[in-house]
Amino acid sequence: MTDPLPPLGPRPDRQDGLPPLAPRRAAAQPGLPPLPEPGAQPPAGDSHPGGSPQGDRGRGGQGGQPPRGSSPRPERSGRSGRLATIAIAVLAGALAGGATTYLLDDSPQPAGQAAPVTASAEVGAARPLQDAIAAVDGSVVQVQTPTGLGSGVVISPRGLIITNEHVAGAQGDKVTVITADKRKVPATVVASDARQDLAVLKPQGTVAQGVEIAPEPDAALRPGDQVFAIGSPFGLQGTVTVGVVSAVNRTGDSGMPMIQTDTPINPGNSGGGLFDLRGRLVGVPTSINSPVPGNVGIGFAATTENVRRILESVK
Repeated sequence: MTDPLPPLGPRPDRQDGLPPLAPRRAAAQPGLPPLPEPGAQPPAGDSHPGGSPQGDRGRGGQGGQPPRGSSPRPERSGRSGRLATIAIAVLAGALAGGATTYLLDDSPQPAGQAAPVTASAEVGAARPLQDAIAAVDGSVVQVQTPTGLGSGVVISPRGLIITNEHVAGAQGDKVTVITADKRKVPATVVASDARQDLAVLKPQGTVAQGVEIAPEPDAALRPGDQVFAIGSPFGLQGTVTVGVVSAVNRTGDSGMPMIQTDTPINPGNSGGGLFDLRGRLVGVPTSINSPVPGNVGIGFAATTENVRRILESVK
């Protein structure tokens, strides 16, 4: 409970306050008196230009006399000094700010021309989630086989499609790729690896622009990084789910290093893409760990190192 404020003390008597001001002495002549000459002593009893005893009291004098050892300074001179001090401080600040701007700006500019201001994002930098999704969703396809369906991702610049081996089958098998704009394109499995659960499809024609694979080791992923998956869970093509990286290089059932994520992954997501906010492929969703036939927040994706390795095997 808050303590109440203490009561205010009694108001002091009038005589305990400030003494009353002395009456202002009438000027001998109308108008302002002339300024004293430099070095001249003011007349006794009138050290203030207006002849006000209150002014003398404010200056520490007694009986209208100026303090000993001091000489009067015209008010205008003191004000000019203060203005000069302020002007010097402003000029010094402006020079210091200009020097800082120059040191921080590495690109030389012509004399008298200010550096251009741009609001464009840095190339390759993280984007808002909606922009990152829009940049890659056209590169994710649905993969149909006689036994089921899954997902795949078109990889730039060759136009090959990465998917799972358990989705596409063995090398030489034929599949059908359904693009984001609903075109059906025949494709052939040109490479497969059951241990890594990865396969590469070569479509008969151009499918989509393709995405970039993150070039850094482990795709520069860290636990807590936001990622999103795009695929065809339960046949719903172009479905987006969002989560974070739970662990990097988690050993899967096959003994291969995997990316663990809480991004919802369901049947049909297999072979699709796991992307970062820069719109780069950072993994290929492969499996889930669940006591029931559905996602409970533990999904696994093949690493970019394995994806890059199987793509390089295709001549």
